[in-house]
Parts: sequence; structure tokens; C-alpha cells
Amino acid sequence: MTENHKVSIVIPNYNRESLIGETLDSVISQTYKNWECIIVDDGSTDGSVAVIQTYVKKDSRFILIERSSDYLKGANSCRNIGLENATGYYIIFFDSDDLMMKHHIALKLNFVLEGNLDYAVFKSKHFDQPENKEEYIDYSYYQKYDFTADNYLTNKMRFFTNDLIIKSSLAKKSPFYSNYKADLENVLMTQLVLRSTKNGFCDEIVTLKRYHNNNLTQEMAGDVEKELRHKFFFYYNILDYLQQLNASDIAKTFVLDQLIYFYRQINFKFEVPFAEFVRKISQFGKPKYLLAIVIKRFKKIK
Repeated sequence: MTENHKVSIVIPNYNRESLIGETLDSVISQTYKNWECIIVDDGSTDGSVAVIQTYVKKDSRFILIERSSDYLKGANSCRNIGLENATGYYIIFFDSDDLMMKHHIALKLNFVLEGNLDYAVFKSKHFDQPENKEEYIDYSYYQKYDFTADNYLTNKMRFFTNDLIIKSSLAKKSPFYSNYKADLENVLMTQLVLRSTKNGFCDEIVTLKRYHNNNLTQEMAGDVEKELRHKFFFYYNILDYLQQLNASDIAKTFVLDQLIYFYRQINFKFEVPFAEFVRKISQFGKPKYLLAIVIKRFKKIK
């Protein structure tokens, strides 16, 4: 493999002063050298920007962009900003607290080039786990199920944003969703699996995912309202894409069933305009789902 293919690494950052340096060091250590690393800061209030600037000064492959007020706050807005500014042939999204193993880029790039793939999924494992916690993440579903849109959309398989490498032309057509303060990444994945079947899974660990208290899983632990809201938006945010990109009836039915189930569990006010909700459900032409949200709407909520 030559180094003819430039790879853009996009990293959102918010208040990672103590961690971002270690992440950027792991980028510098890559065996594959033809990369740019775009770090988009989300209005950090700590010393993150100063740390990032030291890397920008010593290596021109690092690019710092500070999110303007024209964009909503959040990691997905920052990812979209990075994507808009990326000049590489392939895109790797990465997190500001995780680490790349030294062959991260090389293995990913070689795999997609050899298979002529539009995108591919690799493996991550945890580090800095509490005592007696398992480091390895279960990817066994890739041995049980084909890598298809239906299998992804019906929750038979999953992948992390860090796991991906994506052809830039496809990634730029498949931005993240950033409304409703719900930094869910499955909107990108939904678009990928519906836009292209030229994909693959590689059984190689290339990312170390850091365990710490400031991530979504830990934030939701024990918070029923936050967890329900998260699960609702997980399905709500992909509704339009299911229609626009011609998902199967199997996938649509599964997503709608899950969405309505979690909507019925919610007994608190949240920010989705009811007219918008009705529009999104109406486009599927399935009256039972529309009736379900109307009935729920007129039940008393606090």
C-alpha cells in the first residue's frame, strides 16, 4: 500500500484538556503518514484549545476549528463541521478521549482499498476499566449475521463511530444529525447502510476506548428520564432517512414499533413539536402508529 490516499481524521472536542494530548499523540504515532487531523472545539471552557494549539504549531497536519455560533452545540455539529472541511479521500471519525493503535489508519485503509469498499467497520476494546470489568467488546454478531441494512436497522448488529472508515464522497452525503441536543450517531450509520452495500467488517482491534464517568452510558445510569429520551430519539431521528433512502418494510416496522413503545413510556415533556411528529409518522402510511401518538398526546403529562 502506497501513501497516495489522504485520510481525514475528524475529532470533536469539549473540555478534554487532560486527555486530548494523549489522543493526538496516538495520531502522530500512526505508521501511515498521509493524514490530516481536524479537531473541532465545541466552546471548551478549560485549557483544551491551548493544548490543541501546541500540536497545530508543531505539525501542520493538525487543524483546529472552533465551532461558530452558526452551528448548534454538540459533538455531532462538530463532526459535521470537520466533515465539511475534510480534504481526504477517506474519513475516520474519532473521539477526543480514545486512542488509536499505531496501525489504526494503515489497517483500515488497506482493508477498504483491497475490497474496493465504500466503508468498513473495525473493532475497539476498552481500557482504564474499573477492576474486574471486561476489556473486550462483543462483536460476535458479525459472525452470525450478514452486514446488511436490515440487520443493522433491526438491532442485530452495531458499531461505534471510531470503528468506521468511510469514503469521503459517501460520508459527505451522510452527515450526522444534531437537533434536539441528542448527539446520537446512528443517523450516520443509517444513511451508510441504506446508501451502499459495499461494506465490510474486519476482525482487527484498532481503537482503545477509554472508560470514564463523563460518557453517555455513565450519564444515563439510573436516570430513567434521560434513558427514555435517548431511546426515543435513537429511533425518531432516523425516520425521514428510512423513507428517503427506501428502507425495507421490515426495517420500517421494527423502528416504528420501537419508537412508539418508548414514546408510550414517556411521562415528561420534551422538545419535539407535535406537528413535526405527526408529519414524520404520517409519511409511512400506517394509521395505527399515527393513532398511537395522538392518543398518547392527549393523555395528561406533567
